[in-house]
Amino acid sequence: DVMVFKSVDRFSREADAGLDKYMKLMNDGVELIFIDNPTLSTEYMKNLLHIAETQEDRIARESMTFIARILLIAELDRAQKERELISKRTKDGMAARKEEAEKRGEHWAAGRKPGQLDKMTPELESDIKEYLSDRSIKQIDLMKKHGISRNTMKKYIEAVRKDV
Repeated sequence: DVMVFKSVDRFSREADAGLDKYMKLMNDGVELIFIDNPTLSTEYMKNLLHIAETQEDRIARESMTFIARILLIAELDRAQKERELISKRTKDGMAARKEEAEKRGEHWAAGRKPGQLDKMTPELESDIKEYLSDRSIKQIDLMKKHGISRNTMKKYIEAVRKDV
């Protein structure tokens, strides 16, 4: 089996769990390929570990094995730290936006406003009303025409149905 990842953070965002998962998959014969960092691919790691095993000197053998594991652990840890930093920045940005709104005396909450239908256009609303009165029109055709998903279409049909 082969698993291909663009980068290590798409494989795991937690260093300890990622290391355990990586070693298990490698030992089970699964080939892992990391496009953005080929030195983490199992083929490269297996070569490093093989070279380490062939060393006659115990210190050299243990050092090379340690270096291979450190390389993997460092990259997995970097991915975890990056995820934590992005999460922190997102939370800080939302908190700052809320604080600014409160200074202006406004209420602010993250996410879509209740009842807000981002993609509802007058044309879509008209098409849905026509669909509700003429069942020869297919939902899939409306979805394609307006570039919306099945769930979005269902939500909008319910909203228009309530207004009619």
